[in-house]
Amino acid sequence: MASSLALGHGGPVGTSTASSALLLSRAPLRDAPPPRTGARGRPWRAHVGPDGAHVLFAGDLYDRDSLRQALPSAVAGQDDAALYAAALAHFNADCDSRINGYYAAICWYPDERRLRLARSPINAPPLHLWTDRGRVVAASTARAAIAAGADDALNEERLADALFLNFRDCRQGWYRDIDRVPTGEIVWLDPEGARRRRFWTIRDLPSVRLNSDDAYVEAVSAEMAKGVQEVAGGFAKPATQLSGGLDSQAVASFTLDFLPDDATLKAYCWVPQAGFEPLDWPAAHGDETSLAHAFATMHRRVELEFVDTGDLPLTHQEDKIFMLTGIAPMGGGNMHWGHEILRRAAAAGHGVVFDGGFGNNGFSYDGLTGPATWMRQGRIVRAWREIGLLGGKRSHIARFFSHAIMPQLPIKLRQRLRRLRGKTPDPFESWCPLRAGFAEDHGVLARSEAVGHDPMFLDLPSAMDWRAATLAMGENDGADITLAYELLYGVPTRSPLAYRPLFELTAGIADDQYLREGETRWLARRMLKGRIPEQVRTNTSFGIQSSDWPVRFNRERAAMLDEIASLSNDPRMAQMFDLPRMERNLREWSGKNSVGGPEMALIFSAVGRGLTAARLMRYRDRRNG
Repeated sequence: MASSLALGHGGPVGTSTASSALLLSRAPLRDAPPPRTGARGRPWRAHVGPDGAHVLFAGDLYDRDSLRQALPSAVAGQDDAALYAAALAHFNADCDSRINGYYAAICWYPDERRLRLARSPINAPPLHLWTDRGRVVAASTARAAIAAGADDALNEERLADALFLNFRDCRQGWYRDIDRVPTGEIVWLDPEGARRRRFWTIRDLPSVRLNSDDAYVEAVSAEMAKGVQEVAGGFAKPATQLSGGLDSQAVASFTLDFLPDDATLKAYCWVPQAGFEPLDWPAAHGDETSLAHAFATMHRRVELEFVDTGDLPLTHQEDKIFMLTGIAPMGGGNMHWGHEILRRAAAAGHGVVFDGGFGNNGFSYDGLTGPATWMRQGRIVRAWREIGLLGGKRSHIARFFSHAIMPQLPIKLRQRLRRLRGKTPDPFESWCPLRAGFAEDHGVLARSEAVGHDPMFLDLPSAMDWRAATLAMGENDGADITLAYELLYGVPTRSPLAYRPLFELTAGIADDQYLREGETRWLARRMLKGRIPEQVRTNTSFGIQSSDWPVRFNRERAAMLDEIASLSNDPRMAQMFDLPRMERNLREWSGKNSVGGPEMALIFSAVGRGLTAARLMRYRDRRNG
């Protein structure tokens, strides 16, 4: 379906419409994008379902054949909007629980003056909602609501929470009066008001118990094959992101199974730019070249292309991201290689780019919550044994206390103990750019505590807690960024590992399939034997994203110092951001990274995110001015 207001089509913003965007407005639009941005009339119309619902659908449905077979009559139409409309008319309130896909849907019942909004579980296109005295706008971008009359004032509470890495409030938007529809939620609006219902949460998933270790490998392999087939089925000429990790190589391997025998698979692998200095750190690696090359050597149908972003600035495409999303991306320091991969994929005519998202909290989970879980279950010997086999620099008993006992304690007590021991740096002295006083006065700390956000990121007591926390981190801002990429380059990004039956299966499997005899990611390592190179399958070091950040930040250090000096003259900026700390740390920085050192927190996180947030605020001021 066309993008909201066709942002990006045919103008300087980008080159294409997006299949993952939609717009419904029951209010006249004002301040619509001028012709120079490529705005044009919508090239789509709503599908009218059997029950009279006018359905706007963004994204993709999966398992279409089985869904059609479950319906009592033939579907009047071939596209996913028609199929969704038919399923909604038949299954009613249970519709979204019965279907699989990556989608957002707006359904308008004109006779009842009733609106129904829904987003698929786990991963979905964005959906924003604004209501005001009988006026309603539901759209893929907050910008559409602003064009219809919503207040375009930035929600600085949301901005401050994001800088504190608190993403737990999944309904809060980046603009004061514009809400979000979370994944796995349905919203109804009628003359009586609004109602919301979560039809899917990870905590409601059933436990999965199979007869043997091999049965888990077989079941997950089958669902992964099905997931890649379903996700890839609607696209021509897929490409993939490739790293040296298990997730992206699993996706690439199963994609090769799906493709015709004579077809090749383009794989894009980001590599650090000239001047990158690898750390002397066996536990991590910053260059994926050799591991990606090993996969391409093993699979001759893979066309491997290394992506060096060269001297792209830290602000590359930043204003366009601000315009299309209205947010300050906390992962902005990692976005340059995403831009470059999609630019190349678009030039090469690829219909979609796959990534390995949702692997770490799915099939390749490391199982490290196992000891705490087994401790609660009374399996103390099992917990003790696994911690011993995992190894580490501290004593066995110290590690047992940290990983099996401490996660059982109340989080506030654990935080207090960590502070007393001096083991965890204060966020306001390390990775968070906010002033501590601002965070206190403006409720950042209170909201964080109220929703259970832990700024120390201590070990969680269960796999379900960990998965819930990681899903919350990306379900909204991540969706906005994904859509912005698609609007800019015309190539969608999809995550086959978020295929709902696959994710639900892996989330229900107990920790002992993920951690066994001291081997983390045990399930993934077994199922990928013979599919990926052994040096990748058995590798226990982790990849560092944007490992060349010291090169990039050092190159622009003088400009960033000038920017901080300029911000210091703005009372609003000086009140919110700890600019003296940012300036001091940037000026005194050695220009390098170190193992276990504070540089990444002080520079990449605090300075990088702080300046991104300040630029968004100034961008909004310019737009409003």
